[in-house]
Amino acid sequence: MPVIVGAIAALLTFIVIGSLLAPLGAMGTVEIAVIAFVGLIAGVAAGVWEARRRRG
Repeated sequence: MPVIVGAIAALLTFIVIGSLLAPLGAMGTVEIAVIAFVGLIAGVAAGVWEARRRRG
């Protein structure tokens, strides 16, 4: 279950940040990579949080 929570958090983070930055224009490779990295961090954090919540 923590993997599912992490994947959903990463996807939602990617969508939200991408949709907020898209109107600013110039979404290049670096910007997309940064958004993906932030999404990955959010996904890992959510997965770890869910795993700790289930243990405790």
